[in-house]
Amino acid sequence: MTHHVITANRLNDGLVVFMGKDGCWGNSILDAQVLETDEDLKVRLALANAAEQAQIVVGPYEIEVTENDKGEVRPLRYRERIRAYGPTTHADFAIQDVPGHLTHLDDVSPVYFNGVG
Repeated sequence: MTHHVITANRLNDGLVVFMGKDGCWGNSILDAQVLETDEDLKVRLALANAAEQAQIVVGPYEIEVTENDKGEVRPLRYRERIRAYGPTTHADFAIQDVPGHLTHLDDVSPVYFNGVG
């Protein structure tokens, strides 16, 4: 069975956000409400569209996710992983609150720009 999460971009700063269990929008996919039924998806999309009309978010839509036995949510599509976890150029640029995502698999050193890092 495919599970879904609602995502959008926050209108005031453009950041990727995910709809939580309380209907509020948060920055982490780990806090997103995982929807298991078509009825739940329909209700949440209606709430998301209302948030768009209220100019809180823009472009809400559902994404397919998997949820492991620890409750960790992972998007199925690569595009959505980038939106959820950050750039793929280097692990040090990724969003750090996602356990195990983009961990160094070898002895890669961080890249610093203009001495910043």
